[in-house]
Amino acid sequence: MAYAGLDVGTSGCKIVVYDAMGKVIFQAAEGYREYGEDGYREIDPEEVREKVFQVLKAAGEGCPEKISAMAAASLGESIVCLDENGRSLCRSMVTGDRRGGDECAELIREMGSERIMEITGLPASEMYGLPKYIWMNRNTDVIRKAAHIFFYEDYVGYLLTGKRMVSDSSASRSMAFDIHRREWDRELLGLAGMTPEQMSRPRPAGTVIGTVTEAMAQELCLPAEMKVVVGGHDQSCAALGSGLDDPHVGECGMGTCEFMFLMLPDMGEPRYMIDHDFTCVPYVLGNRYLTSLEVTTCGVLKNWCRDTILGGIARECEERGENFFAHMEERLRGLSTEVLVLPQFGSSGNPDINCNVSGTVTGLTIHTKPEEIYLAVLEGMAFQMKLSYDLVRKLGVDIGQMICTGGGARSDVTLQMRADIFGMEVTTVQSEETGTLGCMLLAAVADGVYGSMEEAVRRVVKTAKVFRPDASKRDYYRRKYEKYKTLYETMHLF
Repeated sequence: MAYAGLDVGTSGCKIVVYDAMGKVIFQAAEGYREYGEDGYREIDPEEVREKVFQVLKAAGEGCPEKISAMAAASLGESIVCLDENGRSLCRSMVTGDRRGGDECAELIREMGSERIMEITGLPASEMYGLPKYIWMNRNTDVIRKAAHIFFYEDYVGYLLTGKRMVSDSSASRSMAFDIHRREWDRELLGLAGMTPEQMSRPRPAGTVIGTVTEAMAQELCLPAEMKVVVGGHDQSCAALGSGLDDPHVGECGMGTCEFMFLMLPDMGEPRYMIDHDFTCVPYVLGNRYLTSLEVTTCGVLKNWCRDTILGGIARECEERGENFFAHMEERLRGLSTEVLVLPQFGSSGNPDINCNVSGTVTGLTIHTKPEEIYLAVLEGMAFQMKLSYDLVRKLGVDIGQMICTGGGARSDVTLQMRADIFGMEVTTVQSEETGTLGCMLLAAVADGVYGSMEEAVRRVVKTAKVFRPDASKRDYYRRKYEKYKTLYETMHLF
């Protein structure tokens, strides 16, 4: 038996097929282009559909085992609007599209941010769907013409089965979903001229939608009896594929930005959550909720440091054919520094999501070495996440382990630093495709291979490395973290 995870992202899609124990037996990927200028960012649903079908057909033709079930993960608030004949009516806005700012401010004035938070679990922001849908309804006739409105997750399910079901985790990205009743909020949708009848029916992740239609099975060479299962928002599926099934564990994805996902016992006081930009969204695991902490400048800040301050070292590494980041890690061994970096170079995440802030480098002397600045950059990103974590603990969160994934998790120096600063065990997992692995887990449990998701996670998700706090670093990081908090309070809004 084989189980597939499909990940539909902003720039491309990929399918990974696993055996029941999580071993990869087939994979394929395709890219698609992004459109727009002057702050518009869009993808074309027809192009996405074509590429998704290509990877599905590649799996149907090339996978050595018959696929028993599949689930899909997808990008967040982007929607696909189809007319009554199933034709796409417009391109989809993606994260970073500037439309919706004025509409979000209007929503807050009319409804109040606390009421929006209480219903949706989201601090009102144009990064979520509803403000963008309101803009669409005011500036186009697409929503009025749409017979069906999908996220990309349920769009794939619809194409394959003809049935419309969407995960709670994807639906919540709309900022028009009641996370308590787990259903569409008619009033909020109505502000964008949308109705619950246009949307797919919200269902828990892991629900069987149906089997592929005969036509799709023939066109894509898929087994006619292959089940299609409700998946989820890509970040939620990636957290599951990392092994996040315990409230005392956090999952930290380290890429261009860094996100830490934590389970919430319930929604905290709305005003506190709004003030610190904390979310409360449905998880793909049971009836649990997640909140997320973000540091917006991670991989991008390391690259900036390499290309500017450390440009000379980077060129020397290139001439020698040596990896710059591996070289710098060697230079950091045993190093400590009084340099501090506030890593908000143009944007910041929690506890104050802001796209108009400046970073700070302090503690420099004429004796400061280049590697000290690089070390301070890495420390600053960890301190910023620790600052947010200390605040979210007031909501009842308390973890003793952090699972790290993504490109940043390849750095042993970074992971040991996290263990030292947070004072907890830090681990990595063997799979680098945690999003598709999370979908595989949902599909396998839905097919009855495992009796529970907890059993599936225990059997499939494998630990790769373990890092434990170094007692000799405790006083150094405790003292430096206190200085960092003072720097943040002083400089954050400059």
